[in-house]
Amino acid sequence: MQQGFKVAVFGDVHGNLPALTAALSDMARQGAEAYLCLGDMAMGGAWPAECIVRIAALGCPVVRGNADRMLLEPPQPFAPRGFPDEEQLHDIDKWVRTQLGHAESQLLQTYTARTEWPNLLCFHGSPERDNEELTAQTPTARLDELRAEFGQQAVWVGGHTHQPLHRQFEGWALLNPGSVGLPFERRGDRYVNLARAEYLILERTASGWHPTFHRVAYDVAQVQRGILSRELPYAHWLAQEWVDG
Repeated sequence: MQQGFKVAVFGDVHGNLPALTAALSDMARQGAEAYLCLGDMAMGGAWPAECIVRIAALGCPVVRGNADRMLLEPPQPFAPRGFPDEEQLHDIDKWVRTQLGHAESQLLQTYTARTEWPNLLCFHGSPERDNEELTAQTPTARLDELRAEFGQQAVWVGGHTHQPLHRQFEGWALLNPGSVGLPFERRGDRYVNLARAEYLILERTASGWHPTFHRVAYDVAQVQRGILSRELPYAHWLAQEWVDG
């Protein structure tokens, strides 16, 4: 890869087509020449099949996220775990399954646990588990364990947490682009979903991969109208969870 080559790295789309459209348009404006997707394409949003198909049209590597894996497994009955709004989210996920046909399920099966490029490793949660969270608080001892098993690449990029991250170590960096389709933040006593798409650009330089983080705002009403028009369970509740980014 020549110096100046740019790859867009993104994930956690969660069935949000307006966010994905806004992100891809901005990636093109930023000069992205290739794409790497970190998974969680469909679960939780109003456009699950459309997002899977849109990503497939890019022809890029896609890492399998925990939500992608769950869509390939038999559905589970609701079991309370003490999380906010978990029964509503469980029923929305059941609806998502009804929106996917054989073609979309086949595409989900092509996703891989990890993707590796020169001096770059991409995964969803961690290289070992798709539901492990690597954050600013993850002990370096745990990261050392993972690197001993999965490689000493100069840049690791994961998703899953929906929170942008740039941890710099001696000789390598741990990155997270945030979430395209479901960024969130706490406001008062509740969490809200933000109408902004998050991703990063990695540019090849003489010294390796250089990251630039991006946020793209889009019309929150697009998401709200989609939720209400597609008859998701708890549609009015879910639409009210979205705010301007």
